[in-house]
Amino acid sequence: MSTVSQTSQEEAPAEVAAKVLGIRVRRASGADDMTMIHRNGRLAAFAEATLGEREDMRRGPGLWWPAPGRWWWRVTLVDVRRLPRLREIFPIAARACEASGVARPGQLPAAVTMAVPDLHWLVHTVPAHLVGDPSMLDRPTTVTLGRGRYPNPGMANVGAAVDTWLAEEPVRRALSRLHRRRTAERHLYLTIGCTAQTADAFESLVRGSGVPPAPPARRPDVSHLWLAPVLGRSVFLWSREDGWSRYEPYD
Repeated sequence: MSTVSQTSQEEAPAEVAAKVLGIRVRRASGADDMTMIHRNGRLAAFAEATLGEREDMRRGPGLWWPAPGRWWWRVTLVDVRRLPRLREIFPIAARACEASGVARPGQLPAAVTMAVPDLHWLVHTVPAHLVGDPSMLDRPTTVTLGRGRYPNPGMANVGAAVDTWLAEEPVRRALSRLHRRRTAERHLYLTIGCTAQTADAFESLVRGSGVPPAPPARRPDVSHLWLAPVLGRSVFLWSREDGWSRYEPYD
């Protein structure tokens, strides 16, 4: 089990939510509970659940990945639906490039890419552009969003994905913690990575315009539900009173 406390995992998401709402965050001394406080004193319990890899650390509108080798690598995503497979292949590609002294997978010798099916897929489908910099060493890999190949994916497929996300074990644990709180509001904040099961919905949150067209079919017992994809500039908020809204809190 991770030694990172639940509260430390929640502090950054709570600050994002508080920034959107224009309120402040309070952490009780020695406790794992986060509370947001409205200007009129109204209290809002806060709990976060991460769906996907915790190594996908958000930095503004992008991500940091651990460095697989020595060089500084920049990954510019073209097809965000391929993020899970790219995440697995990237260390192989980066190490192969560093060993061959080339900055891009497309510059690898053909014999190398043909011998490794994952490298062949990466070079010929180009789900992302990878560039290594041998002059900058031992820095985390930066992952940013590039221009996509496809038109605006819309938001219609987000609703079914929300039902899937709400059934995940990290969400059930967060809801259990929220249900023990006695506050006027309960905020559930979902940090959403890309998985094969919900890749299309993840793409919609990252690249789509507008907001989901309907409230969650499986409504959790909370007053507010946040959807925060690990890529892109937007977070989405649903409340029982106001429905869906969209914000861009990242500098």
